[in-house]
Amino acid sequence: MTLQSLLSLACSHQANGRWNHAISAYKDVLIRNPNQLQAILGIAEIAKHLGQIDTAFQLFSQIINLDPKYARAFGGRGQLLQMIGKPLNAITDLSTAIGLGWKSAELFNSRGIAFAHAGKLEQAIADFNAAIKIQSNFADAFFNRALAHRKNENYIAAIEDYTEALHLTPDHFQAYNNRGFAYRELGQIDKAIADFLKSSKVNPKFHDGYWNASLGLLMLGDYKRGWRLYEHRWQSAGFTSPRRDFLAPVWLGKERLAGKTILLHSEQGLGDSIQFCRYVPMVMSLGCKVILEVEKPLISLLKSLSARIQIIEKNAAKPSFDYHCPLMSLPLAFSTKLETIPSTGPYLEVDDTRVKWWKVKLGASKKPRIGLVWRGNPKHPNDRNRSIILRDIIAELSHDIDWISLQKNLSSDEKTLINASKKITHLGDLTTDFADSGALCSALDAILCVDTSIAHLGGALGLPIYMLIPHIPDFRWQNSGSSTPWYDSFKIFRQGADRNWVKPLKIAQNSLLQDHHSQLY
Repeated sequence: MTLQSLLSLACSHQANGRWNHAISAYKDVLIRNPNQLQAILGIAEIAKHLGQIDTAFQLFSQIINLDPKYARAFGGRGQLLQMIGKPLNAITDLSTAIGLGWKSAELFNSRGIAFAHAGKLEQAIADFNAAIKIQSNFADAFFNRALAHRKNENYIAAIEDYTEALHLTPDHFQAYNNRGFAYRELGQIDKAIADFLKSSKVNPKFHDGYWNASLGLLMLGDYKRGWRLYEHRWQSAGFTSPRRDFLAPVWLGKERLAGKTILLHSEQGLGDSIQFCRYVPMVMSLGCKVILEVEKPLISLLKSLSARIQIIEKNAAKPSFDYHCPLMSLPLAFSTKLETIPSTGPYLEVDDTRVKWWKVKLGASKKPRIGLVWRGNPKHPNDRNRSIILRDIIAELSHDIDWISLQKNLSSDEKTLINASKKITHLGDLTTDFADSGALCSALDAILCVDTSIAHLGGALGLPIYMLIPHIPDFRWQNSGSSTPWYDSFKIFRQGADRNWVKPLKIAQNSLLQDHHSQLY
């Protein structure tokens, strides 16, 4: 067989997915001619397809060393670099390949992805446009352009592209899920829910769709369906709390608990534990012994729930128990509806002696003394939307208020701003745990905060909370209104579609000052 015939056979095997036969034939070619570039390229492409990253990279680089103008080698290595998360290197190689004349839809699509990962969204969109111009039925290019539009907060354009991707590939479950997010950003919650549900119907193993749908249903107050679908969080790839695999079965309200012992354990954030620990007395009323497992900073605070609860630190050694239940599954276990949410008034207490200590430390003030929290846990998946940059609002903070910072771990920029403004007294780092933070909060007139654990702490203590929430809020705050069914003492101030915090801040401050004035007179 001639060298060209052997090379043609190898290419045929590769085109039909017969990888081992293709590699064998390419190697036979290389025995005859070690520098046959097409044969090296074929093995490199197969290695890339099979995820053999190091081998593929070495082979693409070998071709480039032999022929610095071999476009397909630059393109293949660029696609490989994009796949392994090196977008800037990928852009260099892919641009070289395109400059050398390889202008395929796939190559523009790959460079578009690399541009998007590098944060260069306009260049990414231009590349996806080029890919679609070359291949008008390129579903992945429409999908990727939609991702770029969504990152660019152009949700209408994103929806149009997701819709076209679905027209071309009706079983593209990720396009349904992502289009749901775009609808949610536009406040079209019903359409978002429909798309989330469709994504998991198309791919029953994709639990994210059900979980995302649950958040929308809960936001709209459909607790019957919402809490049931919320259980899919444990199978969702995006859910960060580890699943607890105990030998004892999970309790979701069906089994009788009289005479049994149940472990109730925290999940997600500290604020979630504060919000949902209100269910603990309801569990106790079923005639069982309750062991409550929470993070150490919460233990002193949650002891005020009942002296009969055994509270242990998260991941500490546990006594034996018959059942267990995550705290955020308790609404499902008790078939919670909006009108049956328990303990909307204060259900936790703090030490009066500690409150008095904080009042002495604070001293007298002629102004209302207001706690201030402008950001939450940076590890929270939605922290970018729910937190505020202090620099963006500090000039708007009223001089008629004595501001007390309850924030933990100030950045150097925040310290500089606070010292320069002289509006804020920082005390957050002096508190030892949530019981102490609660005592400090109780020594103040009110709290103005974003959606974070301090809001839940104040609500659980029955303190007046003025909460600023983003345009698309967390499910528990619903999608409209100035109050919440979870806490009687809350006033909610919502960000507008412009995602600007100054307007709701000003409205919240005015409301706070008016309320304080009316209380005095």
